[in-house]
Amino acid sequence: MNSGLYAALTGNINAMKRLDVVSNNLANANTPGFKKDRLTFESVLNGANGGTQPPASVDAGPVYSGDRFYTDYSVGPMQQTGNPLDLAIEGDGFFSVTSPQGTAYTRQGNFHLDAAGRLLTSDGYAISPEVVIPENATQITIGSDGTVSAYLPGESTPTTVGTLQIVDFPKPYALQKIGSALFVPADPQVVPQPVTTASVSQGAIEGSNVNTIGEMVQMIEASRYFDACQRAVKSFDDMTGKAVSDLGKV
Repeated sequence: MNSGLYAALTGNINAMKRLDVVSNNLANANTPGFKKDRLTFESVLNGANGGTQPPASVDAGPVYSGDRFYTDYSVGPMQQTGNPLDLAIEGDGFFSVTSPQGTAYTRQGNFHLDAAGRLLTSDGYAISPEVVIPENATQITIGSDGTVSAYLPGESTPTTVGTLQIVDFPKPYALQKIGSALFVPADPQVVPQPVTTASVSQGAIEGSNVNTIGEMVQMIEASRYFDACQRAVKSFDDMTGKAVSDLGKV
């Protein structure tokens, strides 16, 4: 295959991948605790860092190849809600929850209670270890250290009913998304460690770290790049057709 045509086609493919990533980011711009994804291209990075380039006599691979997805774990904006069951982590760390895939980790703190008083995520997964709020609790307070207390009728002091476990992993994070702002370690053998430096803020949630305007700009860039590659493919196709037609006349 003509190397120029190959490069143009792979450019189309990678533009589509980039559009998929950007679209998913935009779709989750209002999802609490969501971490945006990015797509990088190893060939570009290799060339930018003075990596080995193929000899001029050898057909080079596509300019954009070796694509790699990664997640941006930067902290999203804190949003005050006033809801006593909305929690945000200030600092590094994740809440532990029990999911169908086992223990998972999230920074999505818009919790609620089920009929049994268990503290659940928005998708219905219980905090791990479980925290159960008494049905007759008149007020719920959650300290910065994660201690959950409830005021019961006839009592002037709160009763401790559980403690939120905040854990973290070695950096750079090697985590996999399993949906709904949940993560699991890429290596199941990795054991998270309790965090003592982070604090829990009650009545607030961490928003998505997606910058809507920035993502829209990237979507426009990717769309225009796709169109440019498409025109290049058509030009190569036209040249090939003309060459075959002319050779047939010789």
